[in-house]
Amino acid sequence: MKQTILPTLIGLGLLTSAYADPEKAAKPTENAKVEALKNHAEKSDDLADKQDSLSADVQELIDEQTNAKVIELLAAVEMLMAETTERLEDQETGGETIAIETEIVEKIYEAAKQKAKGSP
Repeated sequence: MKQTILPTLIGLGLLTSAYADPEKAAKPTENAKVEALKNHAEKSDDLADKQDSLSADVQELIDEQTNAKVIELLAAVEMLMAETTERLEDQETGGETIAIETEIVEKIYEAAKQKAKGSP
């Protein structure tokens, strides 16, 4: 009784058979495509606004710091956030934008570690 994962997932209702067989997958209608693009633009704009607000928070954090390395890292974060805000405003949500967001998180983590060390 050998069974592959796809029939099992389909049987459990975790995957539709359309995913297992792309030939059977329903093609999206023009209205569905337009709605998806509109939704994507709205979500992207919302994220851009949130990113811009967070960037202002980072500026406040920079003003409160005395550790030169922390200031340097947070300044880099602020610049990356500005770039990401612009990309999101242009609905660019692909791999490059995600990579920049990842870099932001890494730099924030590094700044937090540096601040915890307490060295100037």
